[in-house]
Amino acid sequence: MEIGDRIRIDGMTGRVVALISEGRFSPDYPAEQWAYLEVGTLVDTDEAGLIHYQNFDGVQVERISN
Repeated sequence: MEIGDRIRIDGMTGRVVALISEGRFSPDYPAEQWAYLEVGTLVDTDEAGLIHYQNFDGVQVERISN
């Protein structure tokens, strides 16, 4: 999974905006604002806005495009 990837997750569609554990953040979601979460992934979903997933255990994730 990469920053900017479009994914389908938990029945929603969104874009990966931060891979926190890897220290990778999109320009719109800078580390200065989100690194305090320490682990996980931020996904900006079309349906619910920004969601922080600590892990993907039990969550179905499908990459749609990059």
